[in-house]
Amino acid sequence: MWDVCFYLLIGLLVFFGFTVRVITGFGSTMILAPIIALFLEPKYTVVFVILLESAMGVLFIVKEKLRFDVKPIFVGGFFGIIAGIVLFGLLSQRLVGLIIGVSVLTFSVLFLLNITFRTEKEGLFFTTLGFLSGSMGVLTGINGPQIVLGLVNQGCDSNFIRQSMITYLILIDFVTLASFSILGYVTANVLRLLVYSIPFLICSYVVGTHVLRFINPEKLKRLMLITTLFAGLLAIWNFIP
Repeated sequence: MWDVCFYLLIGLLVFFGFTVRVITGFGSTMILAPIIALFLEPKYTVVFVILLESAMGVLFIVKEKLRFDVKPIFVGGFFGIIAGIVLFGLLSQRLVGLIIGVSVLTFSVLFLLNITFRTEKEGLFFTTLGFLSGSMGVLTGINGPQIVLGLVNQGCDSNFIRQSMITYLILIDFVTLASFSILGYVTANVLRLLVYSIPFLICSYVVGTHVLRFINPEKLKRLMLITTLFAGLLAIWNFIP
């Protein structure tokens, strides 16, 4: 009975998180990582959410317009992945769980406060954010908010941000997943959980694209940020020694 409830809960979380991802272009890992880390070991939570992101990336490649305008974020992201992989094997499960919680909480607060600091040095700015995104993506699965903050900071419109985030996360998630696979972090149990989640992923894309026609993405984004703020607090509480 517990197994059925567990899989159903994971499926519903995946559906909700990725419906938000389809609508806004990011946010699924901010919602999923701190909550799923309550049920899975934090490191396997990271692997699972990267698997989910990569699976959704396949759908995006087929259905969405991709943009490669902000090239520095890709360069920084690839180097960040290398740094994150080195640290991933060294950190404890509890520390990874705390990093997930603190990261989610920090980005939620920054977004809700609309903090900006416009800069003309966009190349260095986006390369640095890409590095942070790549490394944090490996360590926590949360690799989107850093780039969204940068794009919002530079005054990009919501449609450009959505398309840029979809493109960026497809490449970064694929590279991160390949690294996890080579190092043996992708286990049979995590793959089994992914297979179970695929119908929920597909449903989230169908619902998300439909809702996108009628909903105000900015209002949804704020609701999502409030949700993730509490999720981050919950994760921190769970993993405090």
